[in-house]
Amino acid sequence: MKQTTGTDRSITRNWRPATQAVRGGTWRSEHGETSEALFLTSGYTYPDAAAPAARFAGDEQGMTYSRLQNPTVAMLEERIALMEGAEA
Repeated sequence: MKQTTGTDRSITRNWRPATQAVRGGTWRSEHGETSEALFLTSGYTYPDAAAPAARFAGDEQGMTYSRLQNPTVAMLEERIALMEGAEA
């Protein structure tokens, strides 16, 4: 299960700017890495054929294709939004 402490605004809004810049927006995977992982994939797996159709249509949240979104970019977007006091 992912740990999302770096994206929990009730926690991160009290961090100093330097901590937000380094730790903000970080998603942890079930592997317990100490820094954010770099996702170099271009595609993602789905449980069935309906899942990607729903994701591409915008009916379901989730990654579809790296040119559209990926976890590495999402973490950066969250980190910048946190430092600017905005929504990601």
